[in-house]
Amino acid sequence: MRRLVDTAGLAGFLSGIAAALPDPDDIVMLCIGTDRSTGDAFGPLLGSRLLEAGWPHVYGTLREPCDADRLPDVLAGLPAGKTVIAFDACLGSPANVGKYSVARGPLLPAEAVGKRLPEAGHYSAAAVVAARSAKPYYALMTAPLSLVIDMAESAAAAAAEAWRMTPATSGRLRRDVHERTDLDCGKPDPRGIRR
Repeated sequence: MRRLVDTAGLAGFLSGIAAALPDPDDIVMLCIGTDRSTGDAFGPLLGSRLLEAGWPHVYGTLREPCDADRLPDVLAGLPAGKTVIAFDACLGSPANVGKYSVARGPLLPAEAVGKRLPEAGHYSAAAVVAARSAKPYYALMTAPLSLVIDMAESAAAAAAEAWRMTPATSGRLRRDVHERTDLDCGKPDPRGIRR
């Protein structure tokens, strides 16, 4: 049975899974969605954050989204013997936007837009990113990006806390990598440091 929870409830849900399965290597984080729709980018945003945090088995990132076209192949290629936690975006009532629908059991990807895709996950969490409407594709496409990013960040932090992983400091890491790349390419170092 699915239930609606806030960020603290999502953290509790994931902590319960972590108590039973404490080794992240036993978990597959399946982050469903596409980077071509604001609301449906929840999964790829979350997947990218989890990958940056060091999760060993993440499927569905901004670079390689697990969208409707790829989902059947991704499901067929998941490592055997792992527990799958599926994440996706969904639509709900206006009062529930910003909450998560969680369950011990699978979710049905693309259900809000009327597609029939294979169910996914031993456990699942769907972010309610927009209100249900007569035009579900439009509702997903016009979901506020700030909300979607915040929900993905919160879910990544909840997973990191549940499995006691260090959250990624990706913004700083990206700047450091960029600076090193500039130095490695023979460009002058703006700080005047010789290497």
